[in-house]
Amino acid sequence: MDQRLVSVLKNSSDIFCITDNKGNIISVNSAWQHFTGYNEQESIGVSLTGLINPADKTRFGEVLKSIFSLKNIENFFARVRTRDGRFPTFSWSACVDGDANIYLIGIYINEELNVRDPYHISDKVQQVLAMLSEGFFMLDANWRINAFNPAFQKLLKMPEDELYGADFRAIDKLTIDDEVVPAFKEVYKTGKPYRLEYYDRYCKGWLRLNVYPYRGELIIFIRDISHFVIERQVLGLEKKVLELNFKTNYPLARIADELLNGIEEIFPEMYCSILEVDDEQEKVYHLSAPRLPEEYSAVISGQRIGPYAGSCGTAAYHRKQVIVSDIANSPFWIDYKEYILPFGFKACWSTPVISAYSTKVLATFAIYYDTVREPGKEELTIIERTVNILRSLIESKRNEAQMAGQHRRLQEIASISSHSIRWPVATILGLVSLFDQNNLANPLNREIIEHITTSSLELDDVIHMIVEKTANI
Repeated sequence: MDQRLVSVLKNSSDIFCITDNKGNIISVNSAWQHFTGYNEQESIGVSLTGLINPADKTRFGEVLKSIFSLKNIENFFARVRTRDGRFPTFSWSACVDGDANIYLIGIYINEELNVRDPYHISDKVQQVLAMLSEGFFMLDANWRINAFNPAFQKLLKMPEDELYGADFRAIDKLTIDDEVVPAFKEVYKTGKPYRLEYYDRYCKGWLRLNVYPYRGELIIFIRDISHFVIERQVLGLEKKVLELNFKTNYPLARIADELLNGIEEIFPEMYCSILEVDDEQEKVYHLSAPRLPEEYSAVISGQRIGPYAGSCGTAAYHRKQVIVSDIANSPFWIDYKEYILPFGFKACWSTPVISAYSTKVLATFAIYYDTVREPGKEELTIIERTVNILRSLIESKRNEAQMAGQHRRLQEIASISSHSIRWPVATILGLVSLFDQNNLANPLNREIIEHITTSSLELDDVIHMIVEKTANI
């Protein structure tokens, strides 16, 4: 390794050490001494693997062995024993040079448990709680927070000094008045564990709390379960909408309203809209927008699609998703922003719903926000699922309407066959029976032939009518 780079790493605030091909330490920097408490003389010749936490030792040893074939490995976690017996966690990256020496950089990961009174929590338990991805905190009998792990602090985005000793009931980073405090009071009172799931307005997600009584205090584990709850709710909504679609008396507009109302209930920050595109692929028409202002929906219904026609008209024109994070400064909204900005909306993402059986754009699905923003992974997923549902709903209802029209035309053909054809045919048969075959010069025969001709022409008209109606099926 370049000696200038080694010099930089020697002065790094992250751990840097060099070992031989067996993992014995050759050199360490000052950060190693700061974090571990071992000076350079004490460290040289010591097996690095021997200082690794027993739970991480096997994996760490395997990493060092594989470094010779992989040449470099990044971001693997292992805890190192310090002089005072602690095991802080480091994120390690390693590479090997031509002399088979291993260069390792360790970035300190703060996973220590913050606890005011550690006397009743063993060191081993503290280590486990500190490393949980699930939030953990403890409340004393006076509702004061006396212990918490990094995951809880990360969830609340609060500094340590504000969390220590804080009255939980006064925390303004959680929605705790409606359900949480009464649930905790119940555990204090009964001494029985309690489990609670609720939507937190501040965290903007679903949280699960498992509350346990412990020596007159409460131990609480808190986890963000938004992904699981949303998945369950979305599946339920999709099932409901598809069931409604099977009801012939349920029009598409009502089903679309049910779909968008359900999405907006799951994602309260979304304002959704569906615009249908006409068969000529020229204009968009309002289908559903439960929470958008009616005045705005009326203005955009019937507007032409084009390269600069808001988010929806542009998405339909280009046949691809259009993400506008800032309506006020988007070229797509130059001619339309005056209609939407007065209502406080600032972002609009629109996705075309393209037929599975043709190249036509059936509709557009749009999401409006009252903040400037771009979609995240979760929003892109719900957009994709909604577009797929809409494609099925729209094409199903159009097929249903087409089949109803075909059925109606078949009934008309049946009616024509049973009435309109029988009348001229009966007339012709009756006239034929009156024809005087014995005296062809009989003047009456001429009149009969004229009537037969008229009836034949009437029958020909009926046959043409049937052919036209059949061609449309």
